[in-house]
Amino acid sequence: MRICVTSGAKGGTGKSTFAELMAFVWRALGNPARVVKPLGGSPGSGLLIVDFPAFQLTDRRHLAELLRCDSVIYVADEDYQTLASVEVVHAIVRRPVLGVVLNKVIKRPGRDFLRQYGRLGEVHVVRFDEKMAVHRAVGVPPYRVRSIATLDMAKAAVELYKCANAGKR
Repeated sequence: MRICVTSGAKGGTGKSTFAELMAFVWRALGNPARVVKPLGGSPGSGLLIVDFPAFQLTDRRHLAELLRCDSVIYVADEDYQTLASVEVVHAIVRRPVLGVVLNKVIKRPGRDFLRQYGRLGEVHVVRFDEKMAVHRAVGVPPYRVRSIATLDMAKAAVELYKCANAGKR
């Protein structure tokens, strides 16, 4: 099974951070998930969490890999550029959406973004935290950072795990 984590053409949304943390949580729940890159050679079998970088729609190799996925998770910010990018990718790919992770939310998420992303799938809100924002710079894995954002991402990963396993039954 291939689950793709993407936000289309928008970079810096926290896709890789969420993919790593999601794989860690899913392994702890007993599902041997691995994070792989979309063009990284032969990834093998099992549950693969494909961590897509930001890519343009003219990049046929990334689009072809995205079309191979069984389901999609969108990691997005609260801005209209990300929203437009996610909507375009969703219109092209047309795969089942496990959920949308609305990342880096300060205080409360905007109703407009909740409504727009809610049309794609269940929205999981991750609050902004400076500790999580600098985890890569200090070389600490995201699941080792003691942060409210880590907790929100872990909760989202558990909900997505339930959603993914409900589809198998």
